[in-house]
Parts: sequence; structure tokens; C-alpha cells
Amino acid sequence: MIYGLYLSANGMITQNMTADTIANNLANSSTQGFKRDLLTLRQRDPEVLRRGGAATFETQRNLLAIGGAVEGDRSFSIFSQGSLQPTGNRTDIALSGDGFFKYLDPNGRAYYSRAGALTLDAQGFLTGPNGFKLASVAGSPLQVEGRDFYFDDAGRLMVDGAETGQVSMVSVDRSDRLHKVGENLFEAQGEVAETTSEAQFRSGFLEASSVNAVREMAALIEAQRAYEANSRFIRIQDETLGKAVSEIAV
Repeated sequence: MIYGLYLSANGMITQNMTADTIANNLANSSTQGFKRDLLTLRQRDPEVLRRGGAATFETQRNLLAIGGAVEGDRSFSIFSQGSLQPTGNRTDIALSGDGFFKYLDPNGRAYYSRAGALTLDAQGFLTGPNGFKLASVAGSPLQVEGRDFYFDDAGRLMVDGAETGQVSMVSVDRSDRLHKVGENLFEAQGEVAETTSEAQFRSGFLEASSVNAVREMAALIEAQRAYEANSRFIRIQDETLGKAVSEIAV
């Protein structure tokens, strides 16, 4: 009976984590370049084994046969392509295909992103998420030092008719090691190998969020129902346990 309470409580925790992940996806369904997250689950050992093992081999074998259900592990970003929306703005850029733009923080640390809504700062640097500077293939920030500028189809920055740099567009071999740090930016956790992206560069476009709101709402309803079911199981088991204690006491 107590073991059933552990399973149901763990089920509530797992479904709550799932609901939080889905809610964040829904909150960013209109965020340009956003990539939806997916919570992965893993097999959970029975509670008694997590605490040092069962009293007898027979008990341990029975518990392993029942299992410990599943628990939330970690969330991964799904890098599916979002639709490209035309804006006609020369400071809006997007990628069609696999790859990322690179942005540099004030310390020169590089981050990955699919967001391409750029602005010019006071020094003429092209900045994106969190005010970080758009990186060039040379690793330096792209800067506009002139009156007229635009990006060509290859991502080259043309200022007053002359090329001054090219947007860094890279693919990574281990996208599962990219961790969200906020503001639509990703940071590599562990080693990742970069290659030149073969994605098509698009100027005057922005990539929409890859979140399908209808699908996420359906998944949220499913998670909430599973949470409520586990809650009911806990109540039923608690009532049954209370009744058993009362009868034994009598």
C-alpha cells in the first residue's frame, strides 16, 4: 500500500514537470526563432531499492517486476524549422535549414541562436538577443560603418557597396549539448564540433516559433488529467490504509 503511494506521488511530480515544460512552450508560441522543449522520462527504480535494497531477495525480485514507474529526466530542445515570415526589414535575418547564428556577449563568449531580429547600437554594431553582437565568420562582431547597408543572399554585409564581413552560420554535431540560457540563446555544455551551415540565408525574413499551439494544448490537457488521476489514487490508497489501520486496531 505504501509503495502505491510512492508511485502515485512520483507520477504527480512527473506530470507537473511535463506541464511546466508545455506551459513554457505555449508562452513562447509567438516568440520568433523559439524552439520547443520536450521533457524526457527515464525508468525509476523502486523506492525501497533507492534506499539501500529490499529485506529479502524475493521482495526485491517482486518489486523489480512491478517497477518504479518513470520520472522526469531532462528537457531537450527540438530544432525543427519554424515558418519564415517576410518583414521587408533589412535588419531581419533568418535561416532556412539546419544551423545557427552566433552572438557574442560583452566578454566575447559565443552563443547560438535562430533569432534574427537585429538592431544597430550606438557604435553601429548589429545586435540581437540580449543586446549581444552578431558574429562574423572571422569571429569578430559585425559593424556598420557607413550610411547604406544590406545583406546579400550569402549573408555578406554590404556597406556603401563594399563587403565588410559575412554572417557566421554554423551547424553543430551535438545539438543535444545545447542548453537554453534565456533570450532565445543556447550555450554548449561540453564539446561540440562546428561546421559551416548549409542553410539558406534569408534577409528581410524572421523565423517564427516552432511551437504548434494546438498540439501543446492537447499535451497539456493530457498531463493535467494524468496528474489528477494520480491524485485520486493517492486519496483512495490513503483512505484504504486508514480503514485497514482502524480495523486492525479494533
